[in-house]
Amino acid sequence: MWCNKILVAYDGSAPSRAAIDLALEVAKPSERIELLLVHVMRLYSAGADSVGINSVIAEDAERVQSELQSIADSSRNPATVKLLKGTSPADLIVRCAVEEGCDLIIMGSRGKGGVKGYLGSVSYAVTKDSPLSVLVAKEAGAR
Repeated sequence: MWCNKILVAYDGSAPSRAAIDLALEVAKPSERIELLLVHVMRLYSAGADSVGINSVIAEDAERVQSELQSIADSSRNPATVKLLKGTSPADLIVRCAVEEGCDLIIMGSRGKGGVKGYLGSVSYAVTKDSPLSVLVAKEAGAR
């Protein structure tokens, strides 16, 4: 089989939900395909004023991580959830995929930067920097 382990980047947005659906579809032919569901908790350094911001970011990350755990628990494929923390989401996603021995990265694109109207800045950076194949899911209405 060409693909044994898929990293799926998830941020709670509609395009990232489409990425989860796409990953489940790609993994459907074999129960042996592993899914690694990751969420990036982007860290900011804003000094003493960042205490409130950091707690909101941490609460959001916990909510998304809980959402991912529910998806992992209901998957017929082996699935694990990982929270990545850092300042560069694209670098974290690519590094994690390589370190975890993934064959494919699936992610959504918000289209809020990078290549205008096509890829967001994070999905663009991942496709540019990843040594692995990257599949970018679009929202259902965008197809």
